[in-house]
Amino acid sequence: MYKELIISVIILIFIFGLNYITQENTDYTVDLISQKLEILRKNILEDQTNREQIIKHSNEVYDKWEELDDKMAFYIEHDELEKVKTALTSIKSFIEVEEYSQSVEEIDKCAYILDHIHEREMISWDNIF
Repeated sequence: MYKELIISVIILIFIFGLNYITQENTDYTVDLISQKLEILRKNILEDQTNREQIIKHSNEVYDKWEELDDKMAFYIEHDELEKVKTALTSIKSFIEVEEYSQSVEEIDKCAYILDHIHEREMISWDNIF
């Protein structure tokens, strides 16, 4: 009787511990990429004449996502991660051809997808039931 109870408690601690780790990683990644996207959005809206800096910043955002995406692929649906990567690729493409209005739309879309991933992975009553 006690052996089953101890095993159950150990399993629960393990599950909650892993959930805490994955939640922290998701929070960090979503916050970092969202901040970088917001800075990129402000750069595009305020100063479109500095094309090289905007391209450099969009490449940095894309590269940072590529770096952090690998860890998140272990526990988040690949479809959600692909949506973010597609949006980031579109952002880079629109910036390279100087379609800044469409790039801002893609930045907003990407921020929405990141928000959705964050809310979906968070422990809440809505996600449990």
